[in-house]
Amino acid sequence: MITPYNDKEPKVDQVRKMFNRIAPTYDRLNRIISLGMDKSWRRKALRMLLPYDPKNILDVATGTGDLAIELYETIPGVRSITGIDISDEMLRQGNRKIREMGLEQTINLQKQDCTSTTFDNETFDAITVAFGIRNVEDIPAALREFYRLLKPGTPALILELSEPRNSIVKRGYKIYANLFIPWVGNLIAHDPQAYSYLPKSVEAVPQREKMVSLLRDAGFQEAFYHSYNPGICTLYLALK
Repeated sequence: MITPYNDKEPKVDQVRKMFNRIAPTYDRLNRIISLGMDKSWRRKALRMLLPYDPKNILDVATGTGDLAIELYETIPGVRSITGIDISDEMLRQGNRKIREMGLEQTINLQKQDCTSTTFDNETFDAITVAFGIRNVEDIPAALREFYRLLKPGTPALILELSEPRNSIVKRGYKIYANLFIPWVGNLIAHDPQAYSYLPKSVEAVPQREKMVSLLRDAGFQEAFYHSYNPGICTLYLALK
């Protein structure tokens, strides 16, 4: 298990503190680090939800609410979007954006741990996670919780960074991830450690076939993945 700083403190506590620190610059850094591709990846992923016509959606590791807002803008007829996160500061940034857009009646952000939520069984029509599953301390427990919370026949959608399979592209990605990202993180967020953790967390998270296997172990009957070129982002879709 990769932790942000040390093995003496639970990962969930370290992740919470790390995101509390970088929350004010998080959105800006996301745009820079992903070269602006994060928005395109999210748009492509959300189009996969359209055939399921979800009305009540849970957005896990919602952070500053980008995906929750895009869900509202993308999914016709959506009635409620609940975003959960463990970071108070990320939620504060997200609530500010939601208030400015006048979306408080549709989007509700809450501080909750995705491995053990307070929601009833079969509450949601869809669950989404964008670039957050790698920060979860117990991914199998989170996937089992997703399964519990979903209604039968509804989807869990996970969007996560991944390592390219092409050896030449992977070599370039490693240089970018291990040198450029921490440098930018220090320049803007003044927290090089947080952005050194990013490539390590991507390397450690179960990817492609391994993540699909975990989804099936959690109870999902159908699960598949699709990597977006050049392989640094992968979509997972599973049906209960």
